[in-house]
Amino acid sequence: MFKAMTKKAKFILMLAFLASLSLQSSFAQDAEAVTDEELTQYATVMNKIDSMKEDLQVRYNEVIKTNELMDEGRRFLELKNAWGNDAKLAEISATDEEKAAYQSILDQYDAMVAEFKEVYPNLIKDDLGAALYNKVRNAMKSDAELKTKYDELLASMQSTDEGDSETDDGGSN
Repeated sequence: MFKAMTKKAKFILMLAFLASLSLQSSFAQDAEAVTDEELTQYATVMNKIDSMKEDLQVRYNEVIKTNELMDEGRRFLELKNAWGNDAKLAEISATDEEKAAYQSILDQYDAMVAEFKEVYPNLIKDDLGAALYNKVRNAMKSDAELKTKYDELLASMQSTDEGDSETDDGGSN
C-alpha cells in the first residue's frame, strides 16, 4: 500500500498522524489540568506540614534552651561542633554529664523527627490522596505559572496563619 503512495500522500498522512498525536496530548494535558480547588487543597496540606516542621524546630530549640547544661544553647553549639571527635571534645572540656545531656537532646530530636515522619504521610494520604498529591506536585514541576500561583497561595495562607497567631498571643496577655 505504501509503495503505491506518492511522497506527497505519505507526507500528508504523516502530518495527519502527528496532528492526531498532538490533539491526544492536548486532551491528556487538559484532563490532567490542576483546578484551583485542587491547588488550594494541596496548598492547605502543605501549609499544615510546614507548620508542623516549624513547630518541630521550636520544640527542639526549647529542649536545648531549657537544658541547664546547655547554657541557653551556647554550650550545645560547642558540643555540636566537637561531637564525634574526642580530641575536640577534650579541647572544650566536655564533661560526661554534658555529653549525656547532648546525646539526650539528640535522642529527643530523633523521636520528634520520627513522629513527624509518621504523621505527615498520613496527612497527605488522608487529606489529599496520593493521586492528587502526585498530580499537583508533578504539574508544578512542568508548569511555572502553576508553581507561581501555588507559591502565592501558600504565602497568603502563611501570612494569615501568622496574623492569627499574633492575635491569639495578643489576647492572652
